Amino acid sequence: MSAESASISSPAFRARAEGAPSAYLSTSVARRSQRRLAIAVVAVSALVFAAAAPFAKAPLPPLPAFLPIYQSALVINELITAVLLFGQFGILRSRALLLLASAYLFSAAMAVAHLLSFPGLFAPGGLLGAGSQTTAWIYFLWHGGFPLFVLGYAFLKEREDAAAPAAPQTQSGRNIVALSVVSVLAAAAALTLVTTVGHDALPAIMRGDSDASSKFAVASVCWALSLVALAVMWRRRSRTLVDLWLMVTLCVWIFEIALAAVLNAGRYDLGWYAGRVYGLLAGSFVLMVLLLENGVLHARVATAREHERRRAVIASARHEERLRIVHEIDRAIIAEAKPEAIAAAVLQPLRALLDVARANINLIDVVANDVEWFASAGRRRTHIGEGVRFPMHLLGDVTALARGEAQVIDTRALPPGKERDALLETGVLYYMAVPMISGEQLLGALSFGGERNEFPEEQVAIAHEVATQLAVAIGNARLYERVRRLNAELEHRVRERTAELETANKELESFSYSVSHDLRAPLRAVHGYSLMLDEDYGARLDGEGRRLLAVVRSSAEQMGRLIDDLLKFSQVGRRALVSSRVDMRALAGEVIVEIAPQFPQASVELGALPEARGDCALLRHVWVNLIANALKYSARAAAPRVEVSGRREGAQAVYSVRDNGAGFDMRYYDKLFNVFQRLHRDDEFEGTGVGLAIVQRVVTRHGGRVWAEGAVGAGAVFHFALGAEAAA
Repeated sequence: MSAESASISSPAFRARAEGAPSAYLSTSVARRSQRRLAIAVVAVSALVFAAAAPFAKAPLPPLPAFLPIYQSALVINELITAVLLFGQFGILRSRALLLLASAYLFSAAMAVAHLLSFPGLFAPGGLLGAGSQTTAWIYFLWHGGFPLFVLGYAFLKEREDAAAPAAPQTQSGRNIVALSVVSVLAAAAALTLVTTVGHDALPAIMRGDSDASSKFAVASVCWALSLVALAVMWRRRSRTLVDLWLMVTLCVWIFEIALAAVLNAGRYDLGWYAGRVYGLLAGSFVLMVLLLENGVLHARVATAREHERRRAVIASARHEERLRIVHEIDRAIIAEAKPEAIAAAVLQPLRALLDVARANINLIDVVANDVEWFASAGRRRTHIGEGVRFPMHLLGDVTALARGEAQVIDTRALPPGKERDALLETGVLYYMAVPMISGEQLLGALSFGGERNEFPEEQVAIAHEVATQLAVAIGNARLYERVRRLNAELEHRVRERTAELETANKELESFSYSVSHDLRAPLRAVHGYSLMLDEDYGARLDGEGRRLLAVVRSSAEQMGRLIDDLLKFSQVGRRALVSSRVDMRALAGEVIVEIAPQFPQASVELGALPEARGDCALLRHVWVNLIANALKYSARAAAPRVEVSGRREGAQAVYSVRDNGAGFDMRYYDKLFNVFQRLHRDDEFEGTGVGLAIVQRVVTRHGGRVWAEGAVGAGAVFHFALGAEAAA
């Protein structure tokens, strides 16, 4: 990395380039007003120096209290400055700052040594074992050492500016600061020892309170070091606020050395007093700047915090309104609200949340190949319901919309037309169309806009979220409407079918009446006359005639039984269920007692049967038909046996009737429960073929099922199961 490119990356340069104040005192770039102030301070100091220089040797009376007050104030100022700079180092880890903080600590330590060794203050010859030259040499080592620290600061600052900036650290760096403090104090103590223990080896630069001729050379060296440090600081390309006032400090420092050590004649003259005042000012400039800037930065932090608090409040309110709008749509979905109600509830609040001039809900009409302005909200009014229709190209690229890509449209770039004019009249120069997709189908778009061609990320995110919810809500509303129409159509069909069934039932009742009355009358006549013929003229008939007459009577009786069973089958299907608890074992036992005497050779075994809930009269038909069939079809067995049993299977009750009779061929199982379908001839077993059909109808009406198993000559078993509601 080159020095030029690296310096551009430095915190000071970056802060100045971005026009933003730095958050750290040591990296705050000096503003123009601050540079003007610094120049003014230097100019005033130079004028005062020029005025005082000719009178520097003018003697003034000694003021014993002056030096302790001056030195104490100086020490306090420089210690506070050092502490502030050490604190900045703890954050930024800048070695240049560490060295500058050490410079101020060194100056404070040397000021203390100078005060303690000054002759006549605390002891006639000063403390610390001082000699006649100690105080003067401490002064020059002090004023020569500080510029050397500044030169080191400038060198390290250049290197740090040329290197990649390090991220601010929050560690305290106490160990490094402690090591620096110890090193500086040790250096100050060592220099003090040189002036005390090595006093005799040092050249004499003072004769009592007057200056020796050699003092000028020593003072000139200190003066030169300050000038060199000032020149180096001046050459720096990027100057921080600390750099600026450090240069002011060096300028005043030069004036101090000139008045107090070069142009004066000794202690307690005008130059000596004026130099001390300059020294106090030099030690205070950076401190004052740090304190003032600290106050300014604190005010900035407070302002920034207040700004962030307000932004957080506004963001929280916006987020709350965003959630409220989405919640309103969710409630509308749950309530199966119509699209008009959904749009009325959320569109105006959404427009305000997006902070735009107009927001629209546009629905695509695929059949008409256009778009309907279904809902529109402006600053003054809101329109909900059927609205203006316009071409699809006003929504941008519809294919991209279908892929979920939002479109930004420049109103002024649209073809001339009434829609374009209407948008421009309402102040919509730019607008965005956000797709409303539900179930991979593009239903329309949520459009919003105004005068600005800017759509912030948060605004677009809100629009996408609401558009998605609106698509779901409108899609569901359309689905609900379609379901309502289908339900209405289905109810209409049910009413029609019910009417047809009622008509058919009436016709069936009429047919049943005809069967029970109109058909029975001729059957009774046939049966009655054939009986009279047999009784009155039977003796005159030959054998064939009597056989034929018996066939007529038997067929009439069979026809009567068929009519009776057919009426029973019809009644089973039409009769309303009367539900109650049924003791199935007792009911089956009654049927066995009624039918079993007709088959004296048969053995009937009745097991435990679970109770049921249903229509007792209809369930009796089930037991009558199953038990009668079992006895009838096992009558020709050597030892007829019928078993009636039951069990529970989960929530169902299962009942079985088993016999060892003729059985049936399972290939014809599908015909077993059909009306008038028989698997045996009438000359084998009489019957009408209706009984099992009645069984199936009764069991089905109770929510159950019936099935059978059998084999020819090996008997059969019939099962029926009642559903959970029927099984008690």
